[in-house]
Amino acid sequence: MSICCVAVYGDTLDVATVSSYKDADAVSLSPVRAMSHDMIKYIGAHDLYEVLEQFSGVSIRDYGGIGGLKTVSVRNMGASHTSVIYDGIPISDAQNGQVDISRFNLHDVSSVSVAFGVSDEIFCSARHLASAGVLQIESAKADFSQKPMQFTAGMTGSTIGAFAPYASVRCRLGKNWVMKLSADGMFSKGNYPFKLRNGDLVTTEKRVNSDVASVGAEADLCADWGNRGMLRLKLNCHDSERGLPGSVILYTQNPFERLWDKSVISNVMYDVWNGGQWKFHTDIGYSRSFNRHLDCDPVYPQPLDSRYIQNEYSISSRIMFGVRQKWRFALAEDCYVNTLDSDIPECPFPCRLTSVTALSCQYSGRRLRANAFLTGMMMTEKLKNANKQVHRFNLSPMVGLNWNFIRDYHLRASYKKGFRMPTFNDLYYSRVGNDALKPETAHQFNLGLTGIEDHGWGRISMTMDAYCNLVKDKIIAVPTMFIWKMRNVSEVVMYGSDINLSGTFELAKWLRMQVSANWSLQYAVDVTDPHSKSYGSQIPYTPRHCGSGSLILETRWANLSYRVSAVGRRYTKSQILPSTMLEGFADHCICLSRSFNFGRRHVYRVDFSLEGQNLAGTNHELVKGYPMPGRSLRIRVGFNY
Repeated sequence: MSICCVAVYGDTLDVATVSSYKDADAVSLSPVRAMSHDMIKYIGAHDLYEVLEQFSGVSIRDYGGIGGLKTVSVRNMGASHTSVIYDGIPISDAQNGQVDISRFNLHDVSSVSVAFGVSDEIFCSARHLASAGVLQIESAKADFSQKPMQFTAGMTGSTIGAFAPYASVRCRLGKNWVMKLSADGMFSKGNYPFKLRNGDLVTTEKRVNSDVASVGAEADLCADWGNRGMLRLKLNCHDSERGLPGSVILYTQNPFERLWDKSVISNVMYDVWNGGQWKFHTDIGYSRSFNRHLDCDPVYPQPLDSRYIQNEYSISSRIMFGVRQKWRFALAEDCYVNTLDSDIPECPFPCRLTSVTALSCQYSGRRLRANAFLTGMMMTEKLKNANKQVHRFNLSPMVGLNWNFIRDYHLRASYKKGFRMPTFNDLYYSRVGNDALKPETAHQFNLGLTGIEDHGWGRISMTMDAYCNLVKDKIIAVPTMFIWKMRNVSEVVMYGSDINLSGTFELAKWLRMQVSANWSLQYAVDVTDPHSKSYGSQIPYTPRHCGSGSLILETRWANLSYRVSAVGRRYTKSQILPSTMLEGFADHCICLSRSFNFGRRHVYRVDFSLEGQNLAGTNHELVKGYPMPGRSLRIRVGFNY
């Protein structure tokens, strides 16, 4: 994905090329998709999932449009195999293993990236390396070169009744200290219209119980003492209430379920380095989340009111040192404790202690770069309501190579063994859980070709990757005599290819064009039982073809962008039948944006954008029975000082 930061002043375009984003995928050991804040603004993306839709190899599950839960997976390996890292802090959910990405806003984000397989960076946390894919979200850093205080505020509104205000302030406190405070919200009734098809009959219905009220706040305090190191304290709070709309079955919708989420994430980080020979990082974190699920369905004699509290205590350290400029070595250790409390009678009150150790080595030559990792995980789990302890161990090797064989063309190859621990729900959920489950492992192979062509009229970049993923001991629910039970039974083979093309063209002094196109071909088939009806069939919700593209025109007056994401037909169950098929769709969006600058001494900037979403007006479904909003108009106004 090409990135180009543009500021409009006077009669010409003032250009600042961020090559670290532009060339990240072309020179990496494994595929990396990245997008900067400026590109996010140009394409008109407001939610994180709208950015991720532009990345090839990334899949989104959306359960209900505006207020629905949203999860992400890489190359259809499942959300539990994808780590979410926010400003260096792992965001986890030991209960179900899936992080709801709808809680993250893009107002104060400097970059979003997704890495597949082997990491290019060896100086990272140990559990960062253990996952099959990593979603990283980085918030914007303050720039006090012009003024000692910066303020940003804005509002986004949509014709489908969604409103999202935000505000942030950054200020310098003395010589070494910097503070940032921010707050945001999302409010919507969620009762958008959709078309319901029942044979030849088409009616217009309204979504029910899809309202959402969400607020978040964050405080950052940073101290930079130069050679003595850098200290950072971060506190993030989130509170939301939403209706769970349920699936649409003919003319019936479920208006009986509600969900409350409250979470606090706190972290203290300290970094020190000596200019290049060695670097050290340590952090201590605590996070707490409260979930309440209320189901008032009349089929129950009384409402089901379940409450869950998760706690995580973590400490992480890593050190890296270099030898003769070409070799670097790193050692990382992460220790964290997860607990789960609930008011349901079947809760065993588990306490899980996990230790992840990673030893890394990196070689950087003139034309060859290589990374090698060895990660070991040890886990001990104890149940409060049972005199029992469970011990598990997993060892994972990883290696990646990148060969610059001619000019700006690279060949890359990588192998990684990822793993994910069974969640508390997998192990202990009422009657369904199985405490004998083994970790789910994923063997990832990737072979790619990348290239960049630089000319006076612009730049073109290309990446082509072929991959094969083998998931073993996959955890699924299997029917037994009377109930379903979690088992390690399934094996899934996934192979395919990702192709990405992007270009930046200087058409005139006042006009620049950026284009990108991504396409993925993926075969993800069940190979568990040759005698099964589903053997060799595409796994549920995995399209054979999907892709995306964008076109951005930057002028001295305004910026105009168009983006599209397309998904082929999918099947909701393992058996391929007409009744289980979801039709493919293409989601088209267009955005017109302009920035206005005021003032001489202190520059004020007002950002304005007008976006047309889902221009085709289709109520497509990412998950069966959960129609997405149709055509809508979104307006965004922002103020920067």
